[in-house]
Amino acid sequence: MTTSSDNAFTKSVAALVARINDVTQTKESLFEQAEVYFQGAQSQQRVILQLTKVVEEKYKDIEAAKNVIQRNHLRELYNDAKKDLKVETAIQDRLRYVRLKCLNEVCIDIVKLCEGKNWQETQLKSAKVLTTLLLICPTQGKNVAQSHQRCKPLYKAVLSLRLLDEMLASQYVENEYIVSRYNLSSRFSKPPASFGALNLFQKDVAVPLISAALMQDIGMQHPEIQRLLKGADGALDPYRVLEKEVRVPLLIMNHEQTIEYVSQGLGTGHFEEENDDSDDYTLRKDRFDKSESNRARLLRSMLDGAIKPKEALGSTIKAAQIYTSIVLSTKPNFNFEDLPKATRVVIHSAQIGALTLNSAESLQKIVGYFPPGFGVVFCAANDDDNKPNEFSYGLVNTLNPIQVNEPNCLVVSSLGEIYPKGEQCTIRSQQNLYFEQVYNQFSTLTPAILDAVAQKIATELDQPKNRVAIPRGWSPYSYFYFKKQQNLWVKSKD
Repeated sequence: MTTSSDNAFTKSVAALVARINDVTQTKESLFEQAEVYFQGAQSQQRVILQLTKVVEEKYKDIEAAKNVIQRNHLRELYNDAKKDLKVETAIQDRLRYVRLKCLNEVCIDIVKLCEGKNWQETQLKSAKVLTTLLLICPTQGKNVAQSHQRCKPLYKAVLSLRLLDEMLASQYVENEYIVSRYNLSSRFSKPPASFGALNLFQKDVAVPLISAALMQDIGMQHPEIQRLLKGADGALDPYRVLEKEVRVPLLIMNHEQTIEYVSQGLGTGHFEEENDDSDDYTLRKDRFDKSESNRARLLRSMLDGAIKPKEALGSTIKAAQIYTSIVLSTKPNFNFEDLPKATRVVIHSAQIGALTLNSAESLQKIVGYFPPGFGVVFCAANDDDNKPNEFSYGLVNTLNPIQVNEPNCLVVSSLGEIYPKGEQCTIRSQQNLYFEQVYNQFSTLTPAILDAVAQKIATELDQPKNRVAIPRGWSPYSYFYFKKQQNLWVKSKD
């Protein structure tokens, strides 16, 4: 996915992806932790139930005791049983706290990576994350589905957060808990160093939202679902298109197991201060427990609301989920040039009632037709005969285009002087070869010009040489492979 020569930002994005969903010897990634939990959850629950049953039986024995000596002996057995239950509960709680801590740490690092000290810096940092995620994924070959699957949770998390901000700014969100913690003037702050350094919105809203985006499909790690996907002998392609009679029950099972994991496998945090028996300690602990309970309740409501979203909160997760599933598709027929259709699919989903139209339109406002990381092929039209006399390759690298069909790009290669390499510019719809009317203008170019264009593409961008047709879009994966070409933000200080 990445190489040792990647720049620092690319490495930081790839490292976050690995912490979320990777294969490690120590089972440290979030998805591996869930896999381990699901494998042992039933046996752990049986142990707790059995020990609880023993405690109850010992208590009944005490009540049935016939004399003081027998009662004292049975009370010792009862206390031993309670101790065993307490020890086992503590062991399981420690494992749960570790999982929750790892998730919170990932969420904090996502906030640090995609948010800045103001709205403008936040949009730039988020665009860098989304662009990088798309560009570290191959667009052809046997590893496409696997790479896309690994990058989906982080992509969806960042996009969900930006979408919620847009929905809040447009006053589409009615959830009182979220609205009460939203203040535009204090929404962004210095990137946090720890959970305690997060501002109120980041701690109480952003972290649960990111958690929901990361955990939405965590139930897929359940052994039974893995058997359905891969077959009993592991020989089936888990990314194959499933029949409806298999897909629908699988999605229901995924949601059930996801709720099980966030409720029992993660739960709420533990107040770590030592008890000093003061009123202030009790107040701080009560405040902590209440905040943890509120965040856990919000996380679950987001996951539940995304199933059949009728409100802004569930629709935020759902819209990002649909969009991400297209941009980072795991389907066998994935075609990079289909990516500009993603927002229109989200809009259509809203029109048929799968989510709110406000959320779909807000998402389209953020990403436009052309997702960050998409390669745009464009020309400079001749004002006299309306035919192209220049041909350039651009790479979409920002969010919030002024017009949804006119992306803002960095020019990475050009056959003319009007749009020199390294310039940032907005590509008008009448220049963009993705649109059929503009593409058809190239049918008038001479074979010599087409050959020159194809040669330049092959040489500079590591694209296949094609003398027959000019592409309507291009995949920058090979271009982005080299460290010197990974800083796609000409005004970026880093």
